[in-house]
Amino acid sequence: MVALAAFINGPGTPIQGCAPAPQPNHTGAVVGAIAAATGIAVGIVVLVSVEKDHHNIKGCVTAGQNGLELRSDSDKKTYTLLGVTANTRPGDIVRLHGTKEKAAKGSSADPSFVVEKVTRTYGACSVTPPPTTTAANDKHGVKP
Repeated sequence: MVALAAFINGPGTPIQGCAPAPQPNHTGAVVGAIAAATGIAVGIVVLVSVEKDHHNIKGCVTAGQNGLELRSDSDKKTYTLLGVTANTRPGDIVRLHGTKEKAAKGSSADPSFVVEKVTRTYGACSVTPPPTTTAANDKHGVKP
């Protein structure tokens, strides 16, 4: 009787009293495509952020023994600046684009940063000069 009712009503119409079989909302191909697109997008964002941080450095510029130096805000290291430093002045907070170079193994020298361009200048940094003490001031009891 059920077979006759299905034949008469056709395959698209459910039989009264019977629920149609549940159909999946998404096929495996659609879910796979969405997962692949999401993975690619996350990979690109991670790659761009890693590459961006590796080639940019922000900090305070100071005058050192071998020229300009930069005290990094992120890793608190001091880098000797090489390359295009014409627009860089001691006492400024800047973001520089370039390449970090490690110091030679076993060397006590600071790592260097080869500047390709000054990306942004943020203004003056608060560099506190070391206290100056002279023998004459110490002799007379004058404190700096």
